[in-house]
Amino acid sequence: MFSQNDDAYRPTRQRANTSAFPFNWRRKAENTPTPAPPSISAPLQWEELIEALTPPAVPSLNYAKSLATALGTLDAHSPPPRLATLQPVLASLCSSDSPVSLQTAGYDILTAYLEGSGSSLTTTADRLSCLSLFIDVPWSLELWEARSKALAALIGSGAHTAGMEGHILRMLSTWIERAFEGLTRTDSISHEDRLERQRSVESLTTLLTNLVRKPEFVSRLTEADTAGVLELWERLVDQSLSVPGEYLNLVSPPSSPYLAPQSSKTVSPPKHSLSHRRHHSSTSLPKLSLLKHPADIIVDAYLIYLSQRLVALAPNYLTSILPLLFRALAFYSTPLPRISLQPSVTHQNSLEKKISDVLSQLVSGPYASSCKILLKRHFFPSKEASLHVSIQASVGALRTLRISLRQLLESRLARAYISSATIESSPAGVPTHLEMEKGLLERAWSQDECQSWDLIRFASVLSRAAKAWISQEQETSANVIAAPKEAVLHEIAAIVKDVIQAMDERGDNEDVDDEEIAAIARILRELVEYVRAVKTPDGGLIPISIRRPDGSSPFLVAVATILAQDLRTSPLFPVLSSIILSIADHLPDRDLSDLLATMVERQSLSPTSLSWLDEWKNLLTMSSFFSPTRTGTRQHIMAQLEIVWKFVKDIPAYRKPLASLVFDVWKMHPAEELEDSHTLVVWNLLADEAVLRLVGNHADSSTDVCEGEDGFCEEILNFLLTMAHERQDDDDDAASIRTVESQVPSPPGLIPPANSASTSPILSRMTSEYPGVREKETSLPSVMSIITSLTSGAPSRSQSKPRRSTNDMPAPVEASPVVTAIESPTALPKSVGAVIALVAAFSQLVFTPHARAQCSLWHAKQVFKQLVELITGAGCVRARLAVLQFLMRLRVDRDHRLYYTATEYDKDGNVTHLASLINRADPGPNTVEDPLRDDEIRKARARAAPPQERDGRRPSRGRGGPRMEASRSRSRVPPRVLPTAMFRLKPREPLWAIPEVLSFSVAASDVSSEVVTSYDPSNPGHNENVLPLSLYLSKLMEVIESEREWEILSYVLCHLPAQLSNKHLFCGPRSRVVIGKLLASLCSGITEGTLATKVERWPDGIISRDAQGLAFHTLTVLISYKRCFDNPQQLHHLVEVFLLGLNGQPSTQKCCLHALSLAAFELQPSMAKHLSRIMEKLSQIMSNPAMAVHIIDFLVIVGSQRALYVNFTENDYKRVFVVALKYLENHKRAEGSSISWALSQHVRIMSYYIVYVWFLAVDLTDRHRHVGYIVRQLLLANDGQAEVDAPTEVAFDWLARYTYASADPRPARSTLDEIVMNPNLQQKSSEPAVSEKTWILGNSVVTIRALARRGWIEVLSRRASGMTKFLVRAENVPMVPLGDVDPDLVSISATLMMDREDGGELAVPDEDPTAQFVGNPSLDDVKDSLSTTAQSSSNAPRPDPITGYVWSRSAPSQRRKDVSIDPSYFALQLSAYPDKQSANRGYLVKDTQRLDSFVRIFDRMPVIDTHKVGVMYVAPGQQTEAEILRNTHGSPAYTRFLEGLGRLINLRGQVDVYDGGLDPDLDGEYAYAWWDDIGQILFHTATLMPNGDDPNCTSKKAHIGNDYVRIVWNDSGRPYRFDTLSTQFQFVNIVIEPHSRGAIAAFSNNLHEHEYFKVTVQRAQGMVEFTPIGDFKLISATNLPQLVRQLSLLSDWFVAVWQNTEGDTKREEVITNWRSRLEAIKRFRGQMVAAEHKPEVGNDDSLSEQQRFRDFSMAY
Repeated sequence: MFSQNDDAYRPTRQRANTSAFPFNWRRKAENTPTPAPPSISAPLQWEELIEALTPPAVPSLNYAKSLATALGTLDAHSPPPRLATLQPVLASLCSSDSPVSLQTAGYDILTAYLEGSGSSLTTTADRLSCLSLFIDVPWSLELWEARSKALAALIGSGAHTAGMEGHILRMLSTWIERAFEGLTRTDSISHEDRLERQRSVESLTTLLTNLVRKPEFVSRLTEADTAGVLELWERLVDQSLSVPGEYLNLVSPPSSPYLAPQSSKTVSPPKHSLSHRRHHSSTSLPKLSLLKHPADIIVDAYLIYLSQRLVALAPNYLTSILPLLFRALAFYSTPLPRISLQPSVTHQNSLEKKISDVLSQLVSGPYASSCKILLKRHFFPSKEASLHVSIQASVGALRTLRISLRQLLESRLARAYISSATIESSPAGVPTHLEMEKGLLERAWSQDECQSWDLIRFASVLSRAAKAWISQEQETSANVIAAPKEAVLHEIAAIVKDVIQAMDERGDNEDVDDEEIAAIARILRELVEYVRAVKTPDGGLIPISIRRPDGSSPFLVAVATILAQDLRTSPLFPVLSSIILSIADHLPDRDLSDLLATMVERQSLSPTSLSWLDEWKNLLTMSSFFSPTRTGTRQHIMAQLEIVWKFVKDIPAYRKPLASLVFDVWKMHPAEELEDSHTLVVWNLLADEAVLRLVGNHADSSTDVCEGEDGFCEEILNFLLTMAHERQDDDDDAASIRTVESQVPSPPGLIPPANSASTSPILSRMTSEYPGVREKETSLPSVMSIITSLTSGAPSRSQSKPRRSTNDMPAPVEASPVVTAIESPTALPKSVGAVIALVAAFSQLVFTPHARAQCSLWHAKQVFKQLVELITGAGCVRARLAVLQFLMRLRVDRDHRLYYTATEYDKDGNVTHLASLINRADPGPNTVEDPLRDDEIRKARARAAPPQERDGRRPSRGRGGPRMEASRSRSRVPPRVLPTAMFRLKPREPLWAIPEVLSFSVAASDVSSEVVTSYDPSNPGHNENVLPLSLYLSKLMEVIESEREWEILSYVLCHLPAQLSNKHLFCGPRSRVVIGKLLASLCSGITEGTLATKVERWPDGIISRDAQGLAFHTLTVLISYKRCFDNPQQLHHLVEVFLLGLNGQPSTQKCCLHALSLAAFELQPSMAKHLSRIMEKLSQIMSNPAMAVHIIDFLVIVGSQRALYVNFTENDYKRVFVVALKYLENHKRAEGSSISWALSQHVRIMSYYIVYVWFLAVDLTDRHRHVGYIVRQLLLANDGQAEVDAPTEVAFDWLARYTYASADPRPARSTLDEIVMNPNLQQKSSEPAVSEKTWILGNSVVTIRALARRGWIEVLSRRASGMTKFLVRAENVPMVPLGDVDPDLVSISATLMMDREDGGELAVPDEDPTAQFVGNPSLDDVKDSLSTTAQSSSNAPRPDPITGYVWSRSAPSQRRKDVSIDPSYFALQLSAYPDKQSANRGYLVKDTQRLDSFVRIFDRMPVIDTHKVGVMYVAPGQQTEAEILRNTHGSPAYTRFLEGLGRLINLRGQVDVYDGGLDPDLDGEYAYAWWDDIGQILFHTATLMPNGDDPNCTSKKAHIGNDYVRIVWNDSGRPYRFDTLSTQFQFVNIVIEPHSRGAIAAFSNNLHEHEYFKVTVQRAQGMVEFTPIGDFKLISATNLPQLVRQLSLLSDWFVAVWQNTEGDTKREEVITNWRSRLEAIKRFRGQMVAAEHKPEVGNDDSLSEQQRFRDFSMAY
């Protein structure tokens, strides 16, 4: 035996040569020569070969081939073996486990046996047993031919199939499908394999067809067998028709010899090539098999099968046969020529002709009725089949109908031609000749004509089919240009086009049937619905030009051709005009201009025409006119409507019908249709009509009648409410903003096809469809090639992909006819228009005289309630926003009368500021935190847009994950980390921004209502005139708590603070309750972090923390509503929330600091409770330079309110010093700071100021504990310098003054001083001092004078921080007792009176208190004088600084506090501190001339900082400078404000109070001033200064105009202009005005009207924000003076820095009064030391040196 391995795996095999089976066998090429078999002595006989191959013997390939050859050569004399003998061999060889070569040899053995003499010995049982060899065998390149040949031999080509029919059919089905499976794939299979599979499929289908030809075979088939065969064909045809038309290009190599050359001719001309672009068999090379498209093989075989079986098949099989034929016809369909009697060249494909013939046979045969039903059924999309299959079936069915209709139309056309032809007659009248072509009569009256194929009969089903296809869901077939379903619509349009072309060909020879016109209109209306719905890949509309039919798809070309009829002659004018207008948004204006112009010129739209209402109905019912692309046409129609409405508005007979028509038409428009500002004419028209009907019907009606009225007015209002509540998709709202861009159609040449190379062959075929014109347009291929070149290589665009920006679009070759020069207005949903109409109705019912009617008022309240509900219930976001835009502009005046504010809506800039925080407005340059905030937003945006992923996919629209950053100090603001989201909705494009463009207008803007109010103080319980504003406030609270749309929530948060500042708007008891709930909601939302967490669409860079930051501004305004909060815990919680806000971003921190500054006045109990925690938090966030000025402002204000820190501990004070001293240290690094130099200087000055203020706030006994820390921090601030700077030295000196005493910085005259120093009491000398000496001790100048009075010494210490004076009496000098020679009665009286003060107002300024002691008084005289003084002092009233007490002479700071002095105070004042030389004995000043000059100049320097601030009162209606300055008095509220602002002083005789340059003789005797231990403020009050004879009040302006800061009390009722006072010192105005408008009650003394005031700070251009006011603050009248005083102090300091740095352009330092005094001392010391040239003290111990050191006479 030979081994199996010898030849079992050879690559070739020897094939039997037989022609018994009808196969065209082809021998494969042999790659390697077959080696010769081993030599044997003699050939084996077939018996031996069988024995050698029978198991368990190992089979040999050579033996197997030899056995096949031997069996094939047996003759009749050689009896063959029985098949049972061969069964073991065949089973072994044909086993699936055997090598392919052995399996091939096994099938060859069976073939040779059955084709030879063995066939006669084979029984049916033997044949059945052999079938097992063919079951479940896969298709193989080497096996299929031998296996198929063996099967054919087994069944005897169909003769021996008894009992095996079903098995054979199932086996053939399996083989065919397995072979065909490889043909449908475009990869992983070699070209040779495809050719073999193609041959296999052709051979097997031929075998199957040959079998069904045999009647005896068919007769034994069961119904299941027949159905199985049909199912096989259904699967094969379905798979073949699903193969792309570019199949051959995808599977064939470029240089394949099996393809015909490119230059070979095809059946169809190149211009109209078949869609699948395959090469047909007619182009094959000689003797070479070409690779075919799978559909060519299967469809051809299927048609052959049907030709054999169609007659015998039952009618129920039509349901599976017809769809396949329809699909095949659609696959092979070619363009049909124009209907004409002229002969035309056909380009029909051969398979298309065969399919058409089969279908014609079916639809006109005995099963015509069933076929027609199935035909109509397949017009519609199938729910069971896929979209591709459904489209193919529908196109084929429609093509079948079209072919039948064309036959009928050609027959009619022939009859019309015959009837109109010229007839030659004989003299007797007999026709002799008809001028017609041959065969025309047969075409005119064909025998198979059937009137049932008339279009009229199919109009209904065609229109419904078109509607069904158009309404396909977007997920199945998107309405984009050249969508797959356009193939179906194109066939329907082609049917209509054929009918219209036939109608044109007939001309006037035949009357047009009205039913036919109606049928065309019915179908065409459905088709244009798709035109209106179809979109370009970029989401725009499809442009269609009627004058020049062209388009981006065959369907659009067909529709444009149908519409491009001559309306002057076409019988379709009645229907085409309305259809054209229905798609007006797709047409250029020039195609509609003639129609519209004619209607206007003929007065068709005015009441002068009888049909004017019908014309308006035709126009208004065409919704396309309101498309965003039809701006010009819509504007023209709306302008005409507005003109007509104004004409008929006062004529009810015309007005009511027009309004009813507009109302009826408007109700028919879909709610989701977008509008623009032009269509607001309609909504305002409806509002006008509703109000006019209401006023006309119910002028005298009661409320009950109004409630029951169900008239036209109620119907309009209900419609408006319905439209306003109509829901729309979120994306529609977002898309509406982009309507101007997205809805403009693209140029035709730039629209790419909707599918890529894998498009269905039907769509490829559609591009070659004939255009609907008589002549061939030879330019069409070139246009399509241009489109292909522009779009080649790019994938198809779908709606799910982002829209390409305009910049990415290529430059158009030809502009679209739809694009016009008119700028498209903003698109608006209908719900917005409805809201605008409701706003207009409400405005007319409230702000016009109509409000006087009780019924109008009732309706106004009802409309208001509905508007409130629309805040959350409107159908779209823009409608809700429109409601808010109106309601949030409602205000009331001081009399609670409602009005709509327009001009003064955001006069304080608060809304703009808040909008800038969320990128909805330009923030402007005047904010401190701009650099940091902008940088933070940029980082957030960068984090919100992560880079592309590595695989090239577009990243999601989410914010991305958190970024890992380096560790930072906790005192810094944490970086914004955007949360990671698994899914994030597309951000909505901004719907509002500042400045706002409102979509509505209120005619009576800024006009108060005559009736409607927000509150009636005379009847708080119930009043019909009161608007329920508590409902509105509750709705706003609902928005804040649960809003999902950022556009709505952001608008409320940005606009609510300004509305709440109008405190008269929310005055009722119900509003009071809602205010409390609003506070609780905001506080809990911020504390728990739930505020704005429900928002679904966050813009890039915005998160919930930004919304919470905006909420703090609302909370700030709510401080002024503290009387609405009965529970003190609410106020405590409010302060806690502000404390929590200090952890936020810079803008939030600033807002909270401003709020806490306000709370320091308004919420002192709550502030005192949390102040320690606030101070701790400030020390943590102070590292942000942008927050420095706000933190400083807060500390200054809190330092002025002792009630806040009365319980402070040492650590609490230390935290304050930490902040201030840290800013001093940071000032040294101002070069790298993000704030300006001027602001840095201001922060530095105010930091020292905070140290001074808060140091004085510490109890005297505890001050020394803080000195060490303060000194150390001041030295650290000077780190790196050899000497400390001047401000630090001033600080040291100041600490030395106030650490151990609370004495004033300048001595005041006392009774003791007047007695002891009075020269009139000196007997020996007229001078009070006998001698004096002055020493320079460090930075102090000490003067000691020995007085003439016995034993009295005066000590003066002049320092930078002030001057200290001691009157000392040396007790070593004894007083001479009374009765002696020289009794000292003056000293005795002075000692007894030294603790007594002046008698205040009872004192006589001009009277000398010591005049009675002149001469030599007696003891009784002294006693009497003392008793009189004591009695007058005890009867003097206590000074009240608030009630108008007039202060005179010296600063009365000692009268307001208890002065304590520690012994260390005396020592420090006489020491050289802070001089570094501890043993400094000082320099004795001997140059008296220089000393006198120094003292004279130095004593004029103020020992504290002085400020002067102007105060002006603006009376009602005043605007000019002269009017304001001439005021000599103000309102009672203004007067009370002045009394709290300062102390009224008498300018005459003033010694220490800063007079601000006022002359009592010229500027009045009185002025308001304020002072403390650190500074003084003099208020230049215009109402206290006399006017004189100057009408311009020049003297007043000389003072107030030169002030850096002015306080303006504005009662004018108008905004105060910053430049009202013309002066070059225009820096800061602190404007105080009522929070509610109204000037009538400006001089009233109603305390309720003046409970709160609005404070704003106006700054010069370029100034940064430096006050804690922000945009505005509401402050109570009680705390108003204190706040304004602090603001004026802060402002004057900053303006001084601003002016000194020339508007922050120079790096100059501001020199304070204390620093000036220090520098003066240093200069004087330098002069004195340099003049004396004293030798330095050495270190030697020589006698001379010791003598120089010990000789005190040299230094003292």
